[in-house]
Amino acid sequence: MNAERARVAAEVNIVDFNHSILEQIDERYDLLVLDWSLQTPDARGILDAFRQNAPKTQILVLASDVPSDDPVDRGADELLIDPVSDEALQLTVERLLLQKEYEAAMDEFFRLSTERALLESELQSGLDVDDQYQSVVSNLYDYRKWAATIRDELSNDEFDHVLRKLFDE
Repeated sequence: MNAERARVAAEVNIVDFNHSILEQIDERYDLLVLDWSLQTPDARGILDAFRQNAPKTQILVLASDVPSDDPVDRGADELLIDPVSDEALQLTVERLLLQKEYEAAMDEFFRLSTERALLESELQSGLDVDDQYQSVVSNLYDYRKWAATIRDELSNDEFDHVLRKLFDE
């Protein structure tokens, strides 16, 4: 990735085939780039294991031709068919990483909105939760700003794609 033009910072880790893939699957990874032609271990098994053990990890599948078994139907977030330009790959990786960030921001925003509504009800009942309420409102404002910042990084088409994905879940 061209770090000077990138919209997101990324650290790249390469799988160690001398250790079990299952031992390497973990939520700390934001994105898995998977070669669909991988035979040992099987790419389909890796995709299934990631979906089961790290469901919030975005998965980008690269294939040399249109596969008969669609990786997106199996749970991949995106499929790119070779040849893929460096620019197209970078844009796709960036969009998937921004999508994951946006989803996290919106999840927390909605959680805080629910908490705020509950605290408002408790305040009206006379409970002493004013400090907690103020903290939640402040955090809610921060997450709203964070989501707006991420939204501004996405093109209209990318944002439409992100929204369609959010509504599908």
